[in-house]
Amino acid sequence: MSTHHLDRLFKPKSVAVIGASEKKGAVGCAMMKNLLSGKGNFDVFPVNPGHKKVFDRPCVSRVQKIETAVDMAVIATPIQMVPELVAACGEKGIAGAVVVSSGGRESGAKGQAIEEQILAAAQKSDIRIIGPNCLGIMNTAVCLNASFAHLTPLPGNMAFLSQSGAVCTSVLDLALRENVGFSHFVSLGSMVDVDFADMIDYLGSQRSVASIVMYMEDITHIRNFMSAARAVSRIKPIIVLKSGRSRAGAKAAASHTGAMAKEDILYDTAFQRAGILRVTEFEALFDAAQFLAKQQRPKGSGLTIITNAGGPGVMAADALASYGMEPAPLSRETLDRLDALLPDNWSRGNPVDILGDTPASAYIDTAKHCAADPETDALLLICSPAGTMDTLALAELLVPQLQTVSCPVFTAWIGGDNVAKARQVFNQAGIVTYDSAERAVRAFKNLYEYGKNIERLTQIPIRTDTKLIIHRDIAGKIIQNAMAKKDTCLLENTAKALLEAYGIPVNDTKIADTREAALETAARTGVTVQSMQDRADVELFIGAKKDPHFGPVILFGMGGVLTEVFKDISMGLPPLNRMLAAHLIGKTKIASVLKGFRHIQPIDMARLEELLIRVGRLMTDFPEIEILDINPLMVKNGVLTAVDARVFIAPAPVPSPMHLIISSYPWQYESLGETVDGQPFFIRPIRPSDADLMIDHFHSLSSRSKYMRFFSPLKDLSRDMLIKLTQIDYDREIALVALFGNEQNQKMAGVCRIIVFPDKTQAEFAIAISDDWQGKGIGSSLLTQCLKAARQMGIRRVMGLVLSENTQMLKLGRKLGFAINRAAGGGEYELIIETDDLDID
Repeated sequence: MSTHHLDRLFKPKSVAVIGASEKKGAVGCAMMKNLLSGKGNFDVFPVNPGHKKVFDRPCVSRVQKIETAVDMAVIATPIQMVPELVAACGEKGIAGAVVVSSGGRESGAKGQAIEEQILAAAQKSDIRIIGPNCLGIMNTAVCLNASFAHLTPLPGNMAFLSQSGAVCTSVLDLALRENVGFSHFVSLGSMVDVDFADMIDYLGSQRSVASIVMYMEDITHIRNFMSAARAVSRIKPIIVLKSGRSRAGAKAAASHTGAMAKEDILYDTAFQRAGILRVTEFEALFDAAQFLAKQQRPKGSGLTIITNAGGPGVMAADALASYGMEPAPLSRETLDRLDALLPDNWSRGNPVDILGDTPASAYIDTAKHCAADPETDALLLICSPAGTMDTLALAELLVPQLQTVSCPVFTAWIGGDNVAKARQVFNQAGIVTYDSAERAVRAFKNLYEYGKNIERLTQIPIRTDTKLIIHRDIAGKIIQNAMAKKDTCLLENTAKALLEAYGIPVNDTKIADTREAALETAARTGVTVQSMQDRADVELFIGAKKDPHFGPVILFGMGGVLTEVFKDISMGLPPLNRMLAAHLIGKTKIASVLKGFRHIQPIDMARLEELLIRVGRLMTDFPEIEILDINPLMVKNGVLTAVDARVFIAPAPVPSPMHLIISSYPWQYESLGETVDGQPFFIRPIRPSDADLMIDHFHSLSSRSKYMRFFSPLKDLSRDMLIKLTQIDYDREIALVALFGNEQNQKMAGVCRIIVFPDKTQAEFAIAISDDWQGKGIGSSLLTQCLKAARQMGIRRVMGLVLSENTQMLKLGRKLGFAINRAAGGGEYELIIETDDLDID
């Protein structure tokens, strides 16, 4: 379904309220009141829901005269009527409906059946549904309040999403008190149709939205959610409070992995991989939201603390220490300036305790000096009613001064009624303020942590010449044979053969069915007879489990018989690369031992990272694998060996890679090509490590070729653009490159992309070929392979704009069967092809 419908829903020109009866429609009437109370440029009218053709018999005479199209319907009727009303709205071409009616799945099986009917009616007519059982929606930019909330939010640039109406109203109350504004305020309710993924996608495209804050109870369509969040979190902060932390995850299986892979931990893992900051308390959610609404997020961990009393400064430092952080080390120059400004007995360090009797002017000058220090990434100003300090007067003097400070500044004015007016001064001025040092530090830590998540998400990996050699065909036969025998648990030698096929080192293992066979095997259960291993320096654990919601999850940590006792385990989601594998290892305590400790030799960390990547590849390629345990993975003299291995399998409901929640590298799009003069080249999907190749390719384009591709005279690729071009979500985009040469000396000759539209049935293509390789058939090969991939993805139409002077591209379009029409304005041509009409295998 199109996000264009969501745009009409949030920016309507006409709204119909169905169920605004004076006798039985209190909720509908409240929504009518809210809709009419604003200054929105849209029409609002009530509709009588008592007849099937709801728009043929409106209850208000003036509605009968309205002939304009309706963008949004608000449905506030008994839920039993909703499926029929949604169908009627769809027939009238309404883009979306906000269904506030309760009594759906939360009431049991009957309500669940009604929700299924609502969804079926919506899908039939392509109408988007928010709800049911929701509070409504608000968009302050167009003065839209289609809710029955008791308050309307202040305008701002932060969007708030929630499954709970009660949380919505609570946040509204707090936001008005703290002078926090919102761009959008959305109660999603049961999410029968529009869910978090849809809203993240939509809000990510809106210029009025700078950040997204969410209260979440569960996720539907988790792969869509991860795709949307990974795309948007790179450009807009996303913070979530996920409730239900105590709910157990998947049922524990007879393995270490099954015993530890709890659902809430998997949410943490997924959020980190998506670049989302998770908080665990409502207060922390609002505190982070307030920071984002009023202030830029910190770029580093350097927090400078200024206080007029020692105790609060110590509490702030202790709070930092509890998160593994320390105050910023102030430069010698800053300390000298403060020496000249403050009393002799000031703290001479960070936290900067200026003492309670110091005048307000000295506090302000101290703040200026500390903000200008190169080590300061953010400034926390603390004040309590100590000594002769007038907390209100200081706040009033600080407000104009803080407007010119370049780093983020936030305050903690500590106390009750005596400092409430001072906090109000900060709130009215749009300055972040908290009532305790600990809350302030927590908000800083959370926003800094978000920055680290994004740094990992957007890090450009180093290109290596190492290509993993795996034997997918051998592994496939092992699993097929076991499935044919209906073996759910592979014998140990079979499990190790599977690992060996993916390059994971194992010790030699034989099966012996009798005592004599065991003795015979030992001389040159069943019983497994293994080669004797020397006592390990370290025992590690690598595991994997296919969770019913999150798909495959990779685990790493301390191994051996005490794995479940110490629980030194970290989790990650495939696909993995070296950076992600290194991060997975680094989150454990055992990681410090692996670098070398006393008699233990340091291990080859690159080799360990590679093993994790290989396990991730195995779980990616074979959705039949339910559980995989390697415990122990023995380390002796730096050498890694899988000594014990267990693998459980079961029929897979979906093929690879659809069992993943993050799209993997689509190796099936790899192919060989040949230029018109017989030179071989390799076509494959682009990888994040291709950044250097992409830069070289960009500079191989002439100014004219750059303009033909980007419709702009670009001179260089920014880091953000380089990341966008190389770090591809293959659920949203296809990007194939043509390469010449071997792994050690490759050159990128061309790139072709197909960018999928939100409705996932249409896409746009773009292509660029190095000038030296133009006219050799590379562009034709790349675009043909991209069109094949698009058809496999279910894309029905591919289009693209081509400048009129780009005669080579127009010629290629005609060759491949594109319909070519001059676009409005005359300077460009639009090329369109239906994938069903492609004359390619």
